[in-house]
Amino acid sequence: MTALFIYGIMCAFVFGLIFGSFANVCIYRIPLDMSIAKPASACVKCKNPIRWYDNIPVLSFLMLGGKCRYCKTKISFIYPLVEIITGLLFALLFYKYHLSLPFFLFCLLAFSLVVISGIDYYYQIIPDVFPLILACCGLLSAAFNPALGDAYLERIVNSVCGLFAGGGSLFAIGMLGQLIYKQEAMGGGDVKLMAGVGALIGWDKVLFAIFTAAFLGSIAGIFLLSFKKIKKRGYMPFGPFLAAASYTVLFLPKPEILINAFIAWETKLLGM
Repeated sequence: MTALFIYGIMCAFVFGLIFGSFANVCIYRIPLDMSIAKPASACVKCKNPIRWYDNIPVLSFLMLGGKCRYCKTKISFIYPLVEIITGLLFALLFYKYHLSLPFFLFCLLAFSLVVISGIDYYYQIIPDVFPLILACCGLLSAAFNPALGDAYLERIVNSVCGLFAGGGSLFAIGMLGQLIYKQEAMGGGDVKLMAGVGALIGWDKVLFAIFTAAFLGSIAGIFLLSFKKIKKRGYMPFGPFLAAASYTVLFLPKPEILINAFIAWETKLLGM
């Protein structure tokens, strides 16, 4: 790696830290139907405004010892954690896609997934605004997004098919689950989220993301049931698993390559 490329990764990480700080604002305010612009950030305990020098991502948390400057109330470690995670997500995207249109589009995706994961975890809702933004950006930029294919028409078709494949497959799973379990099996927010994700990453990757999310969710569900953290047929937010899987598939080869590799490995194993 050249020094310039390493510098780019570092800049992407700092860029991500800043957006991570904004993600914290969105996670806290959007479910409460508050403006994300006004008023300025303040301590939730003493209501004193947070000065700019106390609002520097991660650094201010460390300098303040994780406490409010005025009332000394402890600041949750979740805030710097979200900032660091977002910074790492952006840095990895730069490493993979360099300074390109997919880098900026997938940074938007990563930011949205972080916010959605936080809100769904705490409030069990996924605000419509993020799937809508992802869908619009995905469809409008499809022709110029090389991550969706080589030819302009191929990219557009991939994006449109991704929209319907992502949303349609989860909708079908939800309807089937409702018939079997006689209760809601898939939230509408999850359906809209994967429709938006599909428009950005294409039909093949979004289907693979849904499969991966289901696998991760099953493992987590078995683990939580074993330790009696949730009840059987109890609700477990699926958004964070969809988010993790949607980001992960950005770094994997095309699904057909993985499937062919698995078939070849299985054939070799059975032939031994």
